[in-house]
Order: sequence, then C-alpha cells, then structure tokens
Amino acid sequence: METYSRTYEIRWADLDANGHVRYSAYIDATADVRYRFFAEHDFPPEAFQKLGISPVYTALSAQFLREVRSGETLNINYLLAGLSPQGSRWKVQHDLLKANGKKAAVISLEGTILDLNTRRATVPPAELLSLIRQLARTPEFEEMPESRWLK
Repeated sequence: METYSRTYEIRWADLDANGHVRYSAYIDATADVRYRFFAEHDFPPEAFQKLGISPVYTALSAQFLREVRSGETLNINYLLAGLSPQGSRWKVQHDLLKANGKKAAVISLEGTILDLNTRRATVPPAELLSLIRQLARTPEFEEMPESRWLK
C-alpha cells in the first residue's frame, strides 16, 4: 500500500503562547489520521466497539524539528514502524511535513489492542491485522515480540 497521508491546516486553536503548534495539537491531528485510515478501509470506530476492542497506546514520543505556525498546512503520513507476528504489539510513526516537504515533526506511538471486557491485551481479529499489515513501513521497521500482557 502507498503511504497513507492526510493534509491538516493549522488553526488558531492549535497554537501555544509562542505562536507555535502546541504538542497536543500534533497528537490530536495524528489520532485523527489513524482513525480516518481505519474508517476509510471499512473499519470505523463502531467496528472496534462492536468487537469490544480498542487500541491502547503504551508509549509516545515526539520530535519537533521545525517551527509551524497558524495558516500553514501539514501533510501527515501514517507508517508502520513495528509489529509482532500475531499483532498484539505495534509501533506506528507519523511524519508531519511542511508544504516545502521538510519534516516539521515526528510522532511515534507504541501500543497494543485491548480487550474491553477483560482489560487485557489481545490479538486483533484477522481483518484488522490484515489492514494493519497493509500500512507502508518505515525503513527501520522491526518485528516485535508479542505483548507481555497478552491474555
């Protein structure tokens, strides 16, 4: 699959007191990209709810490389950076690119799929795992061990 990406226009509400994009706005924008990806590939939030599962983030890191201000447009890429064989653990990376193509920020997440009834990590259903595997991979993609919390 080609790299999944969406455009995001920086709004006044996304700014901090210095006139830069606040870190939580980046995190919110990347969350929107992830959910759009799944919804556009026939796995909307209701599908997660129906199956009683949800992605849970266990680690988050952010690198801020360039200043971004109100009115600018970012292209947000969604890439797979790691996956365990059964899909109980995964890493994703979002590259946020300015209009000139230069990287403004990188948001990386690690997580698992949570069974909402048992509150423990679980293996995603086959259709979800297949969809995750279709994401374009980072050059540093790694095979991860399964979650230690796997039920």
